[in-house]
Amino acid sequence: MKQKHSAADRTFTAFAHTFILLFTIFCLFPFLLMIAGSFTDEEELIAHGYTLFPQKLSLAAYKAVLQSDVLFNGYGVTVFITVVGALSALCISAMLGYSLANKRNVLQTPFLLFCYLPMLFSGGIIPFYIVVSQWLHLQNTIWVLILTMLCQPFLVFLLVSFFRTIPEELEEAARIDGANEMRVFFQIMIPISKPILASVGLFYALSFWNDWFMGLMFIDNEKLFPLQLILRRMVSNMEAAKNLIPSGAAIAVTPPTYGVRMATTVLTIGPIVLLYPMLQKYFVKGLTVGAVKG
Repeated sequence: MKQKHSAADRTFTAFAHTFILLFTIFCLFPFLLMIAGSFTDEEELIAHGYTLFPQKLSLAAYKAVLQSDVLFNGYGVTVFITVVGALSALCISAMLGYSLANKRNVLQTPFLLFCYLPMLFSGGIIPFYIVVSQWLHLQNTIWVLILTMLCQPFLVFLLVSFFRTIPEELEEAARIDGANEMRVFFQIMIPISKPILASVGLFYALSFWNDWFMGLMFIDNEKLFPLQLILRRMVSNMEAAKNLIPSGAAIAVTPPTYGVRMATTVLTIGPIVLLYPMLQKYFVKGLTVGAVKG
């Protein structure tokens, strides 16, 4: 039997849909403005600012960004550290989170404290640099971009919260059948943890993809520069070149600084945005699962 809705319900539904539509347009507007700005001629940007419908289109910004082979090498480095780093960090964090959530772990409290303290206190940049460069000898290696970000305590505690919601009877039944810890973790816990693993993996992928500070601090070899660091240096160099141009010079010879900012942003966020549709069905569920027990 078809349920009838009152006028108040229909009004609220129409209002909710309208609000969501307007909010979506509000969220998409900066993204569309950024794409339009990247294809706008530099003179028009200087004269009229950013607009969704530029009168004069130009590919100068993309030509300036894509003219160097270093950029494509940076893409390769960033893709490598994102894939390897996110998978490695997810595996380590999942195993650590499962161990911390397990009541049979006699060192559960010390390990929880050990993971919680880095969220509150930091040793500082100088001790961190000395440990990584002089003790671990990771400077100017691609592994310094991975190992220095391999575990984030906040994401570990998200996993701990999820694993605590899994009934203990599942583990007990597996152990009665003769399964060891590794088999319980990989054949039982991992398959039922896809929502939280997808969410945490997305957070790790974003962290590795967007990081430029580790490359700035530890990498001197241009072949190992990540994409974000290359784009940051490119924009800085264009800003410096623009400042060296005499004030009376023609605007047409100035570097497309404003357009390059938009073009670098498009090139930076483009690939990582593709991950969201693939993981969207897990993302919200992974963040909210474990928050309420019932």
